[in-house]
Amino acid sequence: MIQVQAFLPELWLVSAAFLVIIADLFQKSTSSKTVVKGIAVLGVVGALLSLCCISGCGSCPISACCSAVAGNVPTAFGGFLKTDALSVFFKVIILLATLFTLLISFRFFKANPTPYLTEFIAVLLFSAAGASALTSAQEIITLYVALETLTISSYLLASFMKKDKASNEAGMKYLLLGAFSSALLLFGFSYLYGFTGTTVISEIGKVLATQVASPLLTLSVIMIVAGLAFKISLAPFHMWTPDVYEGAPTPVTAFLSVASKTAGFAAFVRLFWVGLSVPALQPTWIALFAVLAVISIILGNLEALPQRNIKRLMAYSSIAQAGYISTGFLAGGQLGLTAVLFYMFVYLFANMGVFLAITIVAAKTGSEQIEDYAGMWKRSPLIGIMLLVGLLSLAGVPPFAGFSGKWYLFGAAISKGYTWIALVGMIFSVVSLYYYLQVARQALISAPKDDSPIELSWVENAVLVICVLFIVTLGFWPTPIMQIAQTAATSLFN
Repeated sequence: MIQVQAFLPELWLVSAAFLVIIADLFQKSTSSKTVVKGIAVLGVVGALLSLCCISGCGSCPISACCSAVAGNVPTAFGGFLKTDALSVFFKVIILLATLFTLLISFRFFKANPTPYLTEFIAVLLFSAAGASALTSAQEIITLYVALETLTISSYLLASFMKKDKASNEAGMKYLLLGAFSSALLLFGFSYLYGFTGTTVISEIGKVLATQVASPLLTLSVIMIVAGLAFKISLAPFHMWTPDVYEGAPTPVTAFLSVASKTAGFAAFVRLFWVGLSVPALQPTWIALFAVLAVISIILGNLEALPQRNIKRLMAYSSIAQAGYISTGFLAGGQLGLTAVLFYMFVYLFANMGVFLAITIVAAKTGSEQIEDYAGMWKRSPLIGIMLLVGLLSLAGVPPFAGFSGKWYLFGAAISKGYTWIALVGMIFSVVSLYYYLQVARQALISAPKDDSPIELSWVENAVLVICVLFIVTLGFWPTPIMQIAQTAATSLFN
């Protein structure tokens, strides 16, 4: 019997996507856009609340993780989808990122009007549904279909501003390179199936545990790493990231930086710590990930230094952040995965808050150049605070949540013997201060070119305040989220 709870969040998202299309067909007036926006927001909020039904706890979605471990974990389609505590935690991050992206898009399209707002919202919801389903995938075909639902929708979103040359270029580059990475991933999966005779990830692990390493098996693992590394912007598979982040609409950039990256790491965790964590293969992919993590940290931070476009700077920052998160992934076990989950939760609020600030400033100034952030503190104190707090958190400066997150990531890496990777991360976290503080200096110290105030809606004020509060609170008191993340990480090994 299919347990609908296993894919209830995806049902909410897909239903909301179809409803916004239907609502737009029957209402052509300007007010219909308000209806469309309301349906989309309610759809995402409903998806978040539906996570409570997974454990029947009746409380907030994140706390559903706690009882999902001991309770009956919902499964569907012959066990191909399983919404355990780990997937619940990933879903919360993805759904919150989708909700923030919707709110950011309303400001963006107010400054950049389009007759296709409904289509944008629908594609965004389909993309979120793919990302959410990926976190529950228990076999490689389901995982691949969910991943392609996410990425194909993302190609459309990146090139959505069809009269904008930069957006078209971003979409084309993303499509071509994404298709190549998907082919690599599928090729690796085909070899993996050929060796094991099964597509179920847990069964793959059992079969491989009895085999010895072979060149073709190693090749399949390398292909899988390359295909998925593209999705999370790990160097040297990051070549699409700066151009796509700069050219795509800012809400899309925000979505890719959090939701897409979260879904990619969810796939990595399932595949490698369940299916490929066997003596014959683990040393190979551990060494490969160690190299990719270090390259991403070094290259992302160094290439961010000369940037003058803030979205391009955030692109290279995203590459470095993928390297930091990979240090916790390398450590593995309960400690490493707990650190990964906590850091991704922290990263959600820092990144989304900064991208909302970028959208608001660009809508007012028409520019994404860092120099045009001069005096932003005087024009909007809340934006100035968000930029300072968010960027310092991304840099890992105490007492903000990013410091706690990196403390756990590097601590997990050191405990498993990856001290040299942790040292590289620490050194280049200090390097990152230079380019993050360049933005903060412009916003807080430099004289404004324009003294006119920037008006914020009550929703934008609320989102910015929430992001700041989470970043500060989790810096001083990370224990509640750490405990939930630890419970979610434990479920992977049960």
